[in-house]
Amino acid sequence: MGCILIMGGSIIFAGCSFTWGQGLWSYCPSDLKIPTVDEYIEQNHPVPEEAEHFRIDNRFANLVGNHFDCKSIVKRHNGGTDEESIRFIKEVKNNWVTEHSLLTENVHWDTVKYIVFQTTQAYRSPYTFFYKDEEYEIFSTPNLQNLERVQKVIRHDNAVNYEELEGLDLFFDYLIDNNISFDNFQKTFIEFQKNQIKNCLKYYEDTYNIKPLILCWTNEYVPLFLKDSWCRDKMVKLKYNNQDYHSISDLFRVNNKFEILNDKETIHKSGTDGHPSLKCHRLIADCIIEKIYQTQDKNE
Repeated sequence: MGCILIMGGSIIFAGCSFTWGQGLWSYCPSDLKIPTVDEYIEQNHPVPEEAEHFRIDNRFANLVGNHFDCKSIVKRHNGGTDEESIRFIKEVKNNWVTEHSLLTENVHWDTVKYIVFQTTQAYRSPYTFFYKDEEYEIFSTPNLQNLERVQKVIRHDNAVNYEELEGLDLFFDYLIDNNISFDNFQKTFIEFQKNQIKNCLKYYEDTYNIKPLILCWTNEYVPLFLKDSWCRDKMVKLKYNNQDYHSISDLFRVNNKFEILNDKETIHKSGTDGHPSLKCHRLIADCIIEKIYQTQDKNE
């Protein structure tokens, strides 16, 4: 069977709260006080250490790692953006471990065999644009219903500084001067983020022979990935009831019990937690494992 080369290596799992394992403590077999998602987020309620270990052991990243006897490399904290996931991979490459880094432990880069990139909501990431020979970034709410702020990017030697601007006028001037409608900006935004992800993963594959896989949470990127033969080949299909799904969102729609808040098998009250359930993490792990075997078989 394939995957002999991956045994004992490392796999980077870059993603948001879905990869981190948010809410899995709701299944921890314990009498300890486990917070609901609302208590955890709004009241900063601590999660008992035993429940934290349960979360880590049962998230799909660790299930895949354990299957291949590999180290699972996951970001330090909950949540995140696709732009942050790209930075996280770079931190692993540079073995940058500080109290402020996304990486929590030293990693030997030569041991990294795969990168599993779990996409999050595209609009969480900033969009880079150039206007009058200056570089800027604009930030929005995750659903793009509201644009929040614009910052100027100032590059000098190897340093990067940011200057936050007042208001959004400069961005609207950029749209007007370039004859860009807001609908076209939405499409450009998604294409920009998709290319950021592809370029990142392709670089590590071409330069270091690290195999990339793409796991989609939302459907924002799916049409673009499917049109791109390189990306399409890297996508993890989620198999359920003899059907293939291209995103975790689609999986939620066909069976809402894959979301924690709808799952009757939780041991502790979860509140309105819309993250993947314990069974959903197992299903995702199984599909990633199958995809890794497929990629290994192709290379043999």
